[in-house]
Amino acid sequence: MKQLIRLTILFWTCAGLALTVVAGPEPFPSGKEMKQVAPAPMPECNWSGFYIGLNVGGQFGHAEDKDLDDYNFSDKPWGYDESGVVAGGQVGYNFQWNWLVLGIEGEGGYMNIEGSGLEPDRFLQRNDTVGKSDSDFFTTIRGRLGFAFGHWLFYATGGGIGVNWETRVVDNCDTGNCGLGLIDAHKTEFDWGWTGGGGIEYMFNCHWTARFEYLRYQLDDQTFSGVNTFNGLRYSWRANAEGNIVRGGLNYKF
Repeated sequence: MKQLIRLTILFWTCAGLALTVVAGPEPFPSGKEMKQVAPAPMPECNWSGFYIGLNVGGQFGHAEDKDLDDYNFSDKPWGYDESGVVAGGQVGYNFQWNWLVLGIEGEGGYMNIEGSGLEPDRFLQRNDTVGKSDSDFFTTIRGRLGFAFGHWLFYATGGGIGVNWETRVVDNCDTGNCGLGLIDAHKTEFDWGWTGGGGIEYMFNCHWTARFEYLRYQLDDQTFSGVNTFNGLRYSWRANAEGNIVRGGLNYKF
């Protein structure tokens, strides 16, 4: 009987050891494991980094021509409205320190400065001389100073603007009140000037940003000339242009 009891105890002891080996030791609970593990925080969006994007909008402004050699016996400038489409692409870099954002941006694209107006002839009251403006390629290089509030950025910007600008004065007697002169004075030149303005930009997904921007610009004066086919003399004019750019843009930040 004693032998049977010993064998029974030995059997259950071996069975318990076998189950322990198969199942593995039960770990002791710790205070850390009993606490709920908090999810990792989402990274905070930051404006620092390179970006590239596209923009589209319009421009409107005013251009003036001045008769320098009394072609129509007038030394006073005359002006006309001009407007057109603006579209292009930009690349830039921002650096954020706390809420302050500093950046630099360059762009290139198409801007149409298109307009025309009659030169008033105050001596003989002729009205067949027309001043014209047109353009195609443009570029700007600007600095940016902004204030970030979460996903919003409010910024000012300023720098230089260059435009492939065509200025022209044409007298071809298309109207009934013509003078003796016939001339086609024109010049196309890449002209620089200044630009400045500001905008609002919003960041979503920490990589994409959308913006609305306003820029004021003024181009340097451009002098051009042509030969009067009636008397063979050369006459000159000076042109200038200023305007406003209103546009939207979309950027991807790396």
